[in-house]
Amino acid sequence: MSYIRGRVQDSFIAEAKKIRALRDKQYPNLYREVDTDERWVGEVGELCFNGWARRNTSLPVVWIKDNAAGAADFLIGGTPVGLKTVKRKVRPNDRYTAQISAKHITEPVDFYFFACYMHKVQEMYLLGAITRTDFLRQARYYGAGEQVHENYTIREGHEIYNIEIGKLTPPLPWLKSLSPAAPMN
Repeated sequence: MSYIRGRVQDSFIAEAKKIRALRDKQYPNLYREVDTDERWVGEVGELCFNGWARRNTSLPVVWIKDNAAGAADFLIGGTPVGLKTVKRKVRPNDRYTAQISAKHITEPVDFYFFACYMHKVQEMYLLGAITRTDFLRQARYYGAGEQVHENYTIREGHEIYNIEIGKLTPPLPWLKSLSPAAPMN
């Protein structure tokens, strides 16, 4: 799979934490938190995705920062996209999975785009996208107490839908698929 990998600068992490703090004031947390949650990881994903998308398409890219609860994170050429970022300890491969919180499964988006952040080494991986319809059709639901793998047991209230990242369309081909077809001569 052709992921997009990049180093995350300290300034991005600081900005992500500021955005998360503002959002925490605006919206209550849906989940019971634990110390290792590092909720700002999603905002790091949004910062990285925003820059990458703007550099790689001529379509307008709108990052929806305010009043974003239960809505798309981005509009790319008018197409609503939900960005889902998780933290990881190791590099991704096609056997790994991407997930969406069960509480967010009804977001009004056409696509889910997945990213993972290796927080120990400050690397972001943009993994790819899948239509919301295909995700819902192919994803597996994990309830509280179920194990996704030996190091990941679903906590109460953190139920997820999960899919293999090998089923995602790689980032650049997906982004190019959003562009209207070039006129034929």
